[in-house]
Amino acid sequence: MSIDHFVSRIWRILSMVAFGFTLLFVYRGLPDPAAVHFGETGRGDGFLPKEEIFYLTAGIVTILNVLALLLIKSVASVPENVWGKIFNIFASKGDATIKTTLINWLHYLPALINTFLILVFRVLLQLNDLRTYDSDYTYVPKLGIILIFVWLLYLPIRLFLSPTHSPEEA
Repeated sequence: MSIDHFVSRIWRILSMVAFGFTLLFVYRGLPDPAAVHFGETGRGDGFLPKEEIFYLTAGIVTILNVLALLLIKSVASVPENVWGKIFNIFASKGDATIKTTLINWLHYLPALINTFLILVFRVLLQLNDLRTYDSDYTYVPKLGIILIFVWLLYLPIRLFLSPTHSPEEA
């Protein structure tokens, strides 16, 4: 078992559990109705009942994680000899290396999304608190873009740094 395999699975599982706890914590702390859209003044101008926020988010995140796992299972069912042809530039790394790296990379996506949503819901809770609504949270979308960019770059960098496959090892 590689470190990528271990980290991607553990992070995905822990992020799902942490997101569940965060969602329950945020649900308990949100006012009813909760502001979900904020105008230029920083005050809420769009509201939803906190039950809708809870159930919509729980449903969307569950569907997202199930779809990610279905994608991972579909990729895992593709024969290994195909991956060297698809990722021709990395064919020298070996089909098995490409496949396992791709599967690990795909496990990082739901983990990353769950982790980012934990931050988003903490910010939503703080924006609905009169003591902290004045804070600046403009870094959150930028952080999300950076995280997705890092995730996208991880696969080619990881494949580039993988050792070259020699036929004797097979």
